Amino acid sequence: MVSTYLSYNLVNRDLKAAINRVASDSVVARQTEYFKANIGNVNSVDEFLDDYQLYSYAMKAHGLEEMTYAKAFMKKVLESDLSDDESFANQLSDERYRDFAAAFQFNSQTADSQTDAQQKLMLEKYEASLTAQSDTLATESYYYENVIDTITNVSGLVNNSRLMDVALNAYGIDGTYYTKDHLKQILTSDTSDPDSYVNQLVTNGAADAANFLALAKAFSFNADGTLSGATAQTAAQKESTVSLYVEEEQIYVTDYYRQRERAYYESKIATITSVSELTSDARLFSYVKTAFQLGTSVSASTFEQIVTSDTSASDNYAITNGGSAWVAVADAFNFATDGTVTAGNAQSSTQLATTNSGFSTYYDDEDETKKTALTDLFTTNMAEVEKVEDILKDTTLLLVLQRTFGFEAGEFTNSELKKALTSDFTDPNSYANKSKDSRLIEMSKLFNFDSEGKASIPIQAQNTLSATLIAKEYIISQIRFLEGDEKTAAQTAATEKAEAYQEKIQTITTVDELLADRDVVDVVLGAFGFDPEEVTDDFLKQIFNSDLSDPKSFVFTQTESRWAEMVASFNFDAEGNLTRDTAGTVQQRGETMETVNAYLRQTLEETEGESNEAVRLALYFQRAAPDVTDAYSLIADDALMEVFRITFGYSDEFSNMDVDMQAKVIEDNLDLQELQDPEKMERFIQRFTAMYDVENADVSSSALTVLTGGGSTGISADLLMSLAQLKV
Repeated sequence: MVSTYLSYNLVNRDLKAAINRVASDSVVARQTEYFKANIGNVNSVDEFLDDYQLYSYAMKAHGLEEMTYAKAFMKKVLESDLSDDESFANQLSDERYRDFAAAFQFNSQTADSQTDAQQKLMLEKYEASLTAQSDTLATESYYYENVIDTITNVSGLVNNSRLMDVALNAYGIDGTYYTKDHLKQILTSDTSDPDSYVNQLVTNGAADAANFLALAKAFSFNADGTLSGATAQTAAQKESTVSLYVEEEQIYVTDYYRQRERAYYESKIATITSVSELTSDARLFSYVKTAFQLGTSVSASTFEQIVTSDTSASDNYAITNGGSAWVAVADAFNFATDGTVTAGNAQSSTQLATTNSGFSTYYDDEDETKKTALTDLFTTNMAEVEKVEDILKDTTLLLVLQRTFGFEAGEFTNSELKKALTSDFTDPNSYANKSKDSRLIEMSKLFNFDSEGKASIPIQAQNTLSATLIAKEYIISQIRFLEGDEKTAAQTAATEKAEAYQEKIQTITTVDELLADRDVVDVVLGAFGFDPEEVTDDFLKQIFNSDLSDPKSFVFTQTESRWAEMVASFNFDAEGNLTRDTAGTVQQRGETMETVNAYLRQTLEETEGESNEAVRLALYFQRAAPDVTDAYSLIADDALMEVFRITFGYSDEFSNMDVDMQAKVIEDNLDLQELQDPEKMERFIQRFTAMYDVENADVSSSALTVLTGGGSTGISADLLMSLAQLKV
C-alpha cells in the first residue's frame, strides 16, 4: 500500500507540472478556454448568472461549488460594495464570498472627467509653471542687462530676438504683428519731433502707438541707427525696461521680483534727502507701503504726515490717526518735521532691515489670495464638468489650462483643444500624440474624456477597486498574528503605506515608474503574500518585463503562479506602458488569471481526492492554511479542522466540543504563524499523512496480515520511529 505522504509528495514535488497536466485535460481545457473567451463579454450580474458555464466555473474556482444553485444569494454577494464594511459580502463570516465578489467588478467604476490624483498633479504642474516663469524672467533679465550694453546700432538690437522680446514685452507690444523695419523706424524716431515716425503714429491713433512711443523713449539711437550715447540705454532706462518686463510678464509676483525690488530700494534709499523724493518714486513708495501694510488709501501726503510726526508728542499725527502701527512707520524713517532727512540717512541699517523684512513677508499676500481663489474656483468648476465643452466654455478652467501647459491665449482653437482633451494618451495615433506637442500630450493624460467628449472611466496602472483591495490585503499581511500594542503600531504604519500606495498608483504610467518607487512595489508584494525583503530589484525587472502572452516568458517559469497574477493585475502592455487593452469589463486581466489558476488547483485537488481523500485534504491545507489568522478561522473551515483533528489524534467527537474549548486546544497544539514557513508546513503535512494512514489502516489487508503474523493489526517499527520524529 502506497503511503498517503508518498502520494501527496508525487503531486507536490512538482505542483506546477501536476497543474499543467490537469490543464491539458480536454474537458478542463475546453471549460477554461470558454471562460477566458467569454468573461470579457459579460456586462451585468444577471448575464453572468445566466451563463452557467461561466458562473459554475468561477464558483468552483473559489471553492463555492456547493452553492452554485443559490443564485439569488450569490447575486447579493456580487452586487456588494466591498468598500463598504456594512455591505452583504463583507458581513458574511466566510471570506470566500468576499473573495468571490472581489474577483468581479459588477459595481462599475464611476466616470470622472478628472480624478483627485489628476487634479492634484495638474495643480502641482500649475505651481511648477509659475516657478519656471520666475526662473525664465530671471534668466532673460540677466541676459538683457548684460547684452544690451554690447549693442552698437539699432540693427543689432532688432535682429536679436531675445533682446527684442524683453523690450517689446516690457512695453506691452506683441512683436508678431510688426516688421523689423517698422520697429527700426520707431527706435530711431526723435521723440521731441512731432513729425517723427513714432509721433505720427500717436497723432494718427495707430494701434499700440502709446506703447511704441514709450519704447522709443527707452532707447538712445540716432536717426541713422547709431548710438547717441555710450550705450543703447542709460542705466536708468535699462533698469526701467527690465522692471517693466518683469511686471508685465509675471502672472503673480515672483521671488525674482522681490529680489529686484529690494535691490532697487536699497540702492535708492541711501540717496533720499526728503520725503517727497521717496513718494515721487513709484517703486520706492510701493515698496514702503507693502512693507508696512499701508493700504491704497494712504496717499503720498498722508505718508508724509506720518513720517514727519514728532512721536515724542502724545498727540502727534501718527498716533492720533493710525495708532501704534503708524507710529512704527514713523520710527522706521529719519525725517524731520519739515520732511527733510535728519543727520545720517533716511533709514539706518536696522530700520532698513525692518523694512526689507516687512516687504519679504507681505509682498505676495495679495497675489497668493488671488491664486488661491483661482485654484479653488478651478476645483469647484471641474467638479461640475461632465463633457469637454464644459471646459471650453469656462474662462477660469481655460485660464488654468493655458498657464499650466504654457499656451498663449488663442494659440489653439477650441476644436484643437477638444481633440487634445479627448485623445487617448495610450494610443500612439491619437491627436495629441501625433501632434508631437508635449503640452498637448501632458494635458491629455490629466483628463478623462472619451472620443465623444463625455467623461469616462480613468485608465490607471490599477483600477480603483483593485488598488483598494490590494491596500486592504497589505494591511492584513502586516498585522497577521500580532496582538496588543504591537498590532496597533503595525496597523498604523501599514495603513499609512497603504494610503500612500493608493494615491501614488494613480499617477504611475509606466513599469519603470512603478519599479522606481519601491514603497509602492512593497505594498503590492505584501498584498500578494511575498516578503519584500526577499525580492530584489533585478528579479522584479525580469518579472515585469515578461510577456504575459508568452507561456515561456520568465514570469511563467516561476513555481508560484502568484507572480504572473501580480503582474497581470497592472494595466501595462508588453513595452511597459499604460494600456486600455488589458482592462476587462467585469473582470480585470489579473483577476481572470487568478480565477483560472484557482480552478485548475481546485480540479487537481478533486482529482487526487478521487483516489485518496487525504491527499486532497493535504493539498487543500497547504493552500488555505497560510491565510488563517486565528483558531476560530480554522474551526470555521471543516476541511482544515479535519486535518487538525487527524494530525493531533483527536476523535470525531472533537468538533462537538464548545467552540472556545476547541480554539484553546488548537492554540495549545498549533502555532498558526509557523504555517507561513514552507519547511514547517511540509513537516506538518508529513505528520498529518502519517496519522491519517494510522487512523485509516485496513485491517483486512493481506499484506498487513502477513507482516503482523495473523489477523491482529499493528504498526511497523519504522512508522513508529517516523511518527516520533515528526514535530510541527
